[in-house]
Amino acid sequence: MTALLLMVLFAQDEERIALELKYANNSDKPQYQGQAIDRLKKRGTAAVPAILDYVKKNGRNGMALFFTESLGHFRDERISDLLARCLRDRDFYWRPAAAKALRGHQRKKDRDLFRELLFDHLWGVQFWSIRALEDLKDRESFSRFRELLNDRIYDVRAQAAKTLYSFGDESGLPVLVASLRSSVKWFEIDYGQIAREDSWEFLKKISGKNFGFKPWEPEGWRLPGLEKWEAWMTARDPGWKAKVPPNARPQKGEGKYQFGFELRSCQRGDFFFRLDTAGNLVVGFFNLRRAKLTAEELSRFRKALEKAGKIDRSLPYGEGGCDYEQYYFPDPEGKFERLWVGRGGRPGAADLFIEIVSRLLAVKFDEATALHFRETTSIFTPGE
Repeated sequence: MTALLLMVLFAQDEERIALELKYANNSDKPQYQGQAIDRLKKRGTAAVPAILDYVKKNGRNGMALFFTESLGHFRDERISDLLARCLRDRDFYWRPAAAKALRGHQRKKDRDLFRELLFDHLWGVQFWSIRALEDLKDRESFSRFRELLNDRIYDVRAQAAKTLYSFGDESGLPVLVASLRSSVKWFEIDYGQIAREDSWEFLKKISGKNFGFKPWEPEGWRLPGLEKWEAWMTARDPGWKAKVPPNARPQKGEGKYQFGFELRSCQRGDFFFRLDTAGNLVVGFFNLRRAKLTAEELSRFRKALEKAGKIDRSLPYGEGGCDYEQYYFPDPEGKFERLWVGRGGRPGAADLFIEIVSRLLAVKFDEATALHFRETTSIFTPGE
């Protein structure tokens, strides 16, 4: 009788775990998702066999973003190996979350994997790989960290600077101090302020000073504090300004824009470009590159854009999630309306525009930029 009761209780528990896994991976019901993830965490290693069975049945991409991130709490070799496989799989949707989770396991055997991922195409993977190698006390990666001080993404180069400092190497501090002058906006998003605040918080922590600098204030108000921070850096290293790598040198997002294209993808990476009123194609969001379009190129661009502009912008297209592209079209009031497109949902009226932009990027910038654009945008084409 006792054995039978135990079997019944075990079967009931298996059913509960299966239900928890279902809700934990259902992003459409966030009110249940968080609760289910918390219950699975409390189960600890007891939930591991069911997790592995779930992934075997539903595939790696059957895991949701927050569930993937939660696997950092399951300190079990089988889960660690699962996360490592997810990271190596370029088709896995949530690789940055997998990198964050695997970092929490702190396995020495993953050191070489994280080293390989320092130059991954996804900046989130790079960021968490740097953090993981810092945790693993990987001093042998110093040269790689220093190389990343010139990365195009602020988050990557800033974390490289912070990690170097944790090892007693101040070569990244010029990158952080230079970021206090960052003043780049993407329409409503002030990326310059994001960089200024992040650098300021770290510099405050290591120096014990703030110099009255407030990163959210207007530029003129920030200037006295900024000069004090630069004097602080000069006292540590008189030649620091010359040591700021090209991609870390502060830029201003100057100019007015007629159109903007923003792509965010957990799987493929990000891509931003704008057309300014002077007819320049401006690529990037922290580090801006500009190329002047000829009259003929500008005409082709605008004709394709006009066709895409006729798409009904009141509707979302494609799948929801953290993969999307947004088109910023000007409205009569001088503001911008957005067309939102998720995975596999791009209307056919925008295909010519995507093709025209791809050609322009190859001619005006380089083939690598055009290839990255084609790779990132391909997941929004129906049937891809």
